[in-house]
Amino acid sequence: EPIVEARRVTLRGAHVASSPEWSVTQTRSRLAALVKSADLGFRVWEAGRWLALRRARIRGRVKVTEARPNVAVFELTVYSADPRKYGSMRRVEMDAAVEPSGGLRFPMVDGAVSFGTTGGVLFPGVFALRNPGTADFVPDRFTVIGPVDGFTITSESNVIEYAGTVPVGQQLVITPYAGGRATLGGADVSHNLLQADWVAVQPGETRGYLFTPDEPGAGARLIVDYPEGAWW
Repeated sequence: EPIVEARRVTLRGAHVASSPEWSVTQTRSRLAALVKSADLGFRVWEAGRWLALRRARIRGRVKVTEARPNVAVFELTVYSADPRKYGSMRRVEMDAAVEPSGGLRFPMVDGAVSFGTTGGVLFPGVFALRNPGTADFVPDRFTVIGPVDGFTITSESNVIEYAGTVPVGQQLVITPYAGGRATLGGADVSHNLLQADWVAVQPGETRGYLFTPDEPGAGARLIVDYPEGAWW
């Protein structure tokens, strides 16, 4: 995931070792394990809730020096993927294939209907995401479970269109990073993304979306992972 205007945090601390001979060695060893982490899980209590940095990682040089016997001090720099602080991750799930008794196939609405203020699944194919924060955000990922022969996800005039088949039981994951990326079974299939208009959910907004699958079969589903708001 690329870094975009990353939030930078410098951390300084001390580590007390079991003996003078191990102070620096133990500190380096424990920090080396943290360096390998893809997300340190940095959180802060703000606006009456826990907020997290996205993909907070240690980057650059880690400095470790001996301050006194048994004690080593360290300094390191943490970068997040972007400057926002995010609420807890939430998930919306819906079946892709719905056939009412009258023979009409859902969904039968456009992306401009009124969605209220709470978010979630409103009726088959239509869902809404709410942002109570002070910064905009885009959904973390869309996961489509086959079988489908392609699909669109529309919000007003913004369209994400995938023109490829998702086989039975396989998962296609679409993320907004680097302009839009699609993977199927771990393989990059971004060439099947005909459109990737990732529209942000603005502060205080509840944005509606329309999921339109092509020839969905039994078991086909859409899963949407998104943060419960974003803050500066």
